[in-house]
Amino acid sequence: MIDPYATRAPSARQLWSGYVQHLVEALDLHERETASDVSESLAVFCEQHPHMPEHTLSLLMARSFCVAGDSYAAGRVLLHDRAHRRYADSWLEVLSVKYPFPELYPLFSSRALRPLRLQTVGREATWVLDLGKINLSEADRHEMILWRTLRVLTESASNVWKSVPPKAVKPDGCGTLVVKGLPHLASFIRPRAGRIAPQMIDYLQDVLSRCAERNGWSSTPSVLLLDL
Repeated sequence: MIDPYATRAPSARQLWSGYVQHLVEALDLHERETASDVSESLAVFCEQHPHMPEHTLSLLMARSFCVAGDSYAAGRVLLHDRAHRRYADSWLEVLSVKYPFPELYPLFSSRALRPLRLQTVGREATWVLDLGKINLSEADRHEMILWRTLRVLTESASNVWKSVPPKAVKPDGCGTLVVKGLPHLASFIRPRAGRIAPQMIDYLQDVLSRCAERNGWSSTPSVLLLDL
């Protein structure tokens, strides 16, 4: 039996490979030793995930260069993308860290987890966890499941603090997790939504404290609710 997809798959991969290669050349990275391998691996991934936003492709390309040990090329990719240009340094620190990237990929690609700078916290690592961008099924809209989901999201987000801050020798856990989109979550657990804010701060702080202890950090990221 002839597989009709067998002849189409290579052409799709070639199309993506050409697109990625064009981007690599536009960034003047085609002579980097890592460029060929990065282009091919991205083409294979994009073939399986064809509906990929440009900002997601940039992150994946930067991550691939980081894994290959080419932080210069990764930085060029991030600075080229308007979605990441402002926080390129923060992205570069995180994308260079060894952790299970698939855990954070859905949060990064949906922009549910992204870097932020707040004057009140200085240059400490600050990341936004945007609950408004989290898609919950009807089955998940139950209070007990929501809290469990929140714990899993926070534990996954804590991976961004595994990067080593400038002038430090190891991760220290200093920074802030800014939680946005609380009304989106609270709407599923009314009528007690008015009391959820202090409960959430305490709960998330406890989750992060356990993460800090497990990772041996000297500090614990603080929690800030953005839309109270």
